[in-house]
Amino acid sequence: MLQAFLSGNSPFSKIFTPSGPPPEPKEVEDLRGMSDQEFLRHSKEQLEALEVLRQEKYAVYKKRKMIAWPAGAILGPILGYVDYWLLWLQSSNDDGAAGLSVLFMGALYAWVTQPKRQYASAYKVEILPKLASLFGNFSYTPGGQIPVEQMQPSKILPAHDKYESEDHFIGKYKEVGIQFCEINLQQRRRSKNRTYYVSIFKGLAILLDMSKKRFYGHTILDKDRGKVSEWFASRSHGLKKANMVDPEFEKLFDAYTNDQVEARYLIDPVMIEKLKALYEEYDGEKMVAAFYESKMLILISSKHNHFEPADISVPATDPESVLNMKKEIGEVLSIIDQLDLYDPRKVEEARKASVQ
Repeated sequence: MLQAFLSGNSPFSKIFTPSGPPPEPKEVEDLRGMSDQEFLRHSKEQLEALEVLRQEKYAVYKKRKMIAWPAGAILGPILGYVDYWLLWLQSSNDDGAAGLSVLFMGALYAWVTQPKRQYASAYKVEILPKLASLFGNFSYTPGGQIPVEQMQPSKILPAHDKYESEDHFIGKYKEVGIQFCEINLQQRRRSKNRTYYVSIFKGLAILLDMSKKRFYGHTILDKDRGKVSEWFASRSHGLKKANMVDPEFEKLFDAYTNDQVEARYLIDPVMIEKLKALYEEYDGEKMVAAFYESKMLILISSKHNHFEPADISVPATDPESVLNMKKEIGEVLSIIDQLDLYDPRKVEEARKASVQ
């Protein structure tokens, strides 16, 4: 049914067009001046097409739930009883065939929730790329990622053995390259009988690259002000605590740098307010940022999945998630506005003045 809906015979086929490899970054339009009502008018076609699919999948989901309840109530106890006897009969050897009830309930759950997964998949593969283009010519790939070699020199990327990523956006604004996506960094652990992975960072990564400007030094901001700060202090590779003059800043961030003059130039009250707004907009738990080479990397730890569709029971035309995304992207652009003011010549002037 989903394939038929997305086929060329569907009246929505022009909207649900399969997306290919992400193109080169395009110049992003600043939508902050566009009213929410106007933006919703631009996204109306995409959301209405998604709503057609949502209604179809939601109807299938509700029907399967109605079937699953009595099926589980009847067959679950029966299979549990069979499992009990299988375990009793096989207690004398190592061969096991029990677990029928677990397999049945797992298969039943997968069957019931399949329409929800299909809806989420269609949203990411077919709708979100279209919406991304409305958010100022962003390109979007569901399984894309920021190259780890671009983030590694930041000194804020935790050591990891596995790097997973999804929901990759890429664009350009004021000649600053923009990439952001959700990432999951994991470390390998070993126990006596198995090897497993644990998440050490899960959240949002935002990479901004000025390309035509380079920082003199390396500066790190840490909003956690706890164990992570201690980790930075011992692992910062020559970075020292930044001597900031603003007491309000000290309440929000710890800063480490190898260029005290540049750090004071970069970390002004306006930049702090913009970072704070971004942190709050993304419902962050922890936040670190780094200025290095020509780049700024921001890591916001969060358990929330930011680019998923609303629950299948919520109409796709509900504006909340779309408008939230518009606001979040606006916060990123506001940080670029501040970065655009960075002038290496003024840093040198301030450096000379500090030694006189």
